[in-house]
Amino acid sequence: MVTLVLPNLFEEIGFDRIIDCVNGIICHYKKAGLNVKIGLWDPKTDEHKIIPPSIITNDPDFDAEVEIHGFGYDNVNDDYKVIQHICYCHNEFYQYEPSLANWQIYSLKSNCWKKLNLEMTEKGGFGEGYVTYLNGVCHWRGGDKNGKEVLVSFNLSTETFRTTLIGWQQSDDIDCLTRTLVVLNDSVALISSFDENSHIEISILGEVGVKESWVKLFTVGPFPYIWHPMVMGNKCDIIFFMGNENHELASFDVISGKVIHNISIKIDLFGTWIYKKNLLSFATGIN
Repeated sequence: MVTLVLPNLFEEIGFDRIIDCVNGIICHYKKAGLNVKIGLWDPKTDEHKIIPPSIITNDPDFDAEVEIHGFGYDNVNDDYKVIQHICYCHNEFYQYEPSLANWQIYSLKSNCWKKLNLEMTEKGGFGEGYVTYLNGVCHWRGGDKNGKEVLVSFNLSTETFRTTLIGWQQSDDIDCLTRTLVVLNDSVALISSFDENSHIEISILGEVGVKESWVKLFTVGPFPYIWHPMVMGNKCDIIFFMGNENHELASFDVISGKVIHNISIKIDLFGTWIYKKNLLSFATGIN
């Protein structure tokens, strides 16, 4: 396995995140306070591009907050795109102003952002496991206005979206520790980690927009001290972290149904380093 070091976007101390890796191109960003920069990096050629700043409304009473929701390839227009949501928070009263919020999409071909006249559900968290990409569509999960968990699927070519209710999960919210959105065998999949018996469940979506098309494929476990699933490997295996004293990294082969306890590692806070390491190596096919 080869460990890749992300190019630095700016010198300030902040949070580095990887959105996705598509066709060998890694989209990553860094946040330090209100400062956000997004980069596109090809590890094979070491070419790195910093995306231009977003379209920001200059209002002295409000601070703009940028949240990246997806990166992918538009095969119709032969273009790479990034989609984000921008909201505005009053810098004195700490209240959000909905009328200023907007969605924006970046095109690598035109090298600019444009606003989208859409109202979509935002992703439900800031960590990994909330977004994924498959065949020209960016997917993310979040909570709608009724408090239900949904999957938003945004088509990069048509710049339209569809929403799918994750209805079969609603009754399990109390017991469910974490959920991770991934791609499994050319299908959008959701891996759920449950406290009861320390097990995980793997389900795939048959058809976007149809909540009844969620199909549970596997139940794996019980395990001791299970933490959250992390990433999909490049051999149809799921990498997940076992929160025991050995900080063990294990994998589940969805074809054979075998669990392999094969790596003992030392990780930093929240497992950020190991997530990035595995995402880069698996997604780019480097071992």
